[in-house]
Amino acid sequence: MAMDTPFGSLDGAPIFTQFAITQTEKLAEFIDEFDKANKPVPGYLTAGIGELASHLQRFRPDDGIQLFLAPGMDPEEIVYNNLEVAWWLSACLYFYNRLTDTFDDNVPFSVNTILMCLLRAEEIKTMIEPDVSRRRNPVTFPAFVAACNASFRQSWVYWWRSVQKYYHLTAGSQWLTIKLVWAIKQSMAAGVNLSWVDILRGTDEDKPVLSVQYELLGFYR
Repeated sequence: MAMDTPFGSLDGAPIFTQFAITQTEKLAEFIDEFDKANKPVPGYLTAGIGELASHLQRFRPDDGIQLFLAPGMDPEEIVYNNLEVAWWLSACLYFYNRLTDTFDDNVPFSVNTILMCLLRAEEIKTMIEPDVSRRRNPVTFPAFVAACNASFRQSWVYWWRSVQKYYHLTAGSQWLTIKLVWAIKQSMAAGVNLSWVDILRGTDEDKPVLSVQYELLGFYR
């Protein structure tokens, strides 16, 4: 059963970015079904991938978007800007992962850009509201996808540990899953190169589809 939102709430994502993420998952689910049946992917799905790629480019954040807080600027606006960039990059990353089987260092941009945006957002949020119980929850979708693709992971360890202090329903299960993905990738034999999608989905035909795995892990709560 396909789900509309992969592993967690998309609340706070710009609407066009949210559409891209959910559409990526829907297309990937359809393509997975054809792959399982050893059937060629229909042209309309291939066309859908091209249209989605164009959609992502149309709604790319402006190159001059302000990401650093300076005197006289609205801190909330800078938080929003950083999260907008993080959401958009994570939508692109998810597109590459799910629809082109491109992962890790082969992705044509650095996942560290997502990390820096999320770190800046959390730093400014802390300045605005020191009391964590009154602070807005962290954005975890971009952090989950980026961390699963990260080759240099220590900064992601810091970020995920730091957000465990929030009363966030999925941050704990997401962090446990990321550590599981990292551990499996670290222990893979030479010549074996499973992606985080492969790891969560499993390789046996009787395993549930990826979105059902997410549900079992609690990412929809």
